Amino acid sequence: MTSKENNQHQKTPIEKTGKLNLIEKLLSGQDNPLCDNASSYESTGGSFITSHSLLLEGTDFDLVYNPLKHLGYKAITSVLGPLYASFHKPVSLSVRVGLSARFFTEDVEELWEGIRAGIDEHKIELVALDLLPSLTGLTISLSSLGKQQKEIFVQRNKPSSGDLICISGSPGAAFMGLQVLEREKRAFNGNTGVQPKLDDYKFILKRYLSPELDYTLSETLINNEIIPSDGEFINRGLSDAVKKVCHRNGLGAHIYLDKIPVAAQTFNMAEELEMDAITAALNGGDDMLLLYIVPLKDYEKLCKELPSLDIIGHLTSEGSGAMLVTPDGTPIPLKAQGWSD
Repeated sequence: MTSKENNQHQKTPIEKTGKLNLIEKLLSGQDNPLCDNASSYESTGGSFITSHSLLLEGTDFDLVYNPLKHLGYKAITSVLGPLYASFHKPVSLSVRVGLSARFFTEDVEELWEGIRAGIDEHKIELVALDLLPSLTGLTISLSSLGKQQKEIFVQRNKPSSGDLICISGSPGAAFMGLQVLEREKRAFNGNTGVQPKLDDYKFILKRYLSPELDYTLSETLINNEIIPSDGEFINRGLSDAVKKVCHRNGLGAHIYLDKIPVAAQTFNMAEELEMDAITAALNGGDDMLLLYIVPLKDYEKLCKELPSLDIIGHLTSEGSGAMLVTPDGTPIPLKAQGWSD
């Protein structure tokens, strides 16, 4: 065996290290380890956070079934989600679009129409845009800055065992919407006489193609004097979001299977495809939901004033691990892509 072959043999696959472990290793010594899509800092005027999102054609979206206008709106949701999850209001946005030769002015205008809709909806005043050449199709890169008033972050308590884990919608729906689109794409491929059958799947299709972010939640929480101790954006599966919160705070978690608000259409589609709806909820991507950690003392106010937030579990003591608890009380360790357990 040559020296080159021996060195190649000794290299460690990324999946063995775990994506999150590798990111933390690379960021060791920084103030904010494990910030793979956002970083924050505080000043005398408040707390600031930057969020970044990169969407790649063929990896994050397929233009066969992703309309450019919907894609632009979804791109905005993907970059603003981490800001709202951390209780920050977006104040600026920078967009860079990589375009190959097959895209025309009208295509860019359609994409921007969706982006513009998101900008107007979230009232972002400072916007920058650049268009760049690409050899690999369409690439959308976004960065956003969010600000949180000092009066808010000085009131936030450190997360502790017993704090409630709440989410803003039904996970797994976007993943099932993607499965519908992929199925119809395969049926349509090479057979122009086949028409896509999509009428019965409007809810899960919308959740994948054009997800709406409930950005009013943070304001409603503040108005009811409920200040979450932490938060996370759910876009890579519920398990991933819960494990990030646990890792960041050195705590465990219990998520109760029968409390996860999986939508009926998600269950129906999973049954149709002979898949497990709970697995989709835990590990499916693109849900674009908010997860908040709320102090236990606010339980009654939370139930009364914010019925749109579902309480799915609570944090547990250090070393207890992130667990999915079945209806019979059996704890099962949560698994998530990118984590090496």
